[in-house]
Amino acid sequence: MREGLDIPEFGYLPFDHFIIANWDTASPLPQNEQKRILVEKWIALGKYGRNDYALTTFADPVIDVIPAGVPQDLLSEDDRALSSMLSTTLWIRTWFGDPADKKSQEAADMAYARLRKQVLQQGLEDYHVSCIPEEFIFDDRGELTADAQRDRDVIAGVAADRPGSVPGYLVAALMHCPELFDGMSDDDWRHFTEEERAEELTESDRAQNLLIFVADRKACEEGWVLVLAVNHRGEILPFRVRERAKEAAQIAVNWQEGQPLSEMADEEDEDVELYLGEGDGWD
Repeated sequence: MREGLDIPEFGYLPFDHFIIANWDTASPLPQNEQKRILVEKWIALGKYGRNDYALTTFADPVIDVIPAGVPQDLLSEDDRALSSMLSTTLWIRTWFGDPADKKSQEAADMAYARLRKQVLQQGLEDYHVSCIPEEFIFDDRGELTADAQRDRDVIAGVAADRPGSVPGYLVAALMHCPELFDGMSDDDWRHFTEEERAEELTESDRAQNLLIFVADRKACEEGWVLVLAVNHRGEILPFRVRERAKEAAQIAVNWQEGQPLSEMADEEDEDVELYLGEGDGWD
């Protein structure tokens, strides 16, 4: 964890209040499975559904009574510290090789290491790009393998990137940082009237909220990194790109500077996976 980050106590994050309101103490599910279900629901609420919990938190973060059986450790200290970081860019690995073939897994690890060095280190030793913070790199085999094997989101190792879907690998990453969508600032939009919300929501559904780099099989083996934009509900927006490994980080820089992925498209809602070039993704 990066030094100097605050670690909010339980109750100081809107997600904490959501957990208290929705945790089923009688559920037979393991804690992590119930957490995942609630994270999926949290994402699906959208910005205004989540905002109700944020306003409660801002008004009074101190929770007088926490019901028995409601866990306070669903987010680790490292996870809680992420709430104070401003990044809206994630890197997620989805290719780990054939789970039944050790050699395939070793080859996948080697390919991923090459990709990571090319994109995140720009081919250098002891260097990491600032536009994709290390805290938002999710590549843990144990956490992501199950989602990587789901035919719905990843087919033969290649991300399906279906517009309108919320991929499982994104849910797995957001289990560490559920506040990423909206941040912790008490901005003007949080106090919109119902009429203002309805008007603004149409635009929010089409607007980019996060930038996602996906290290799938095609990225790892061919160097063509998949880059997705998702809205405030975690839904993949129609315009997606594949960029060469050595150029991919520039998209994150552009996003930091306020350029959404859709600015590369001929039309904002164009439904296409566009390759930003031809030939070898390692060139």
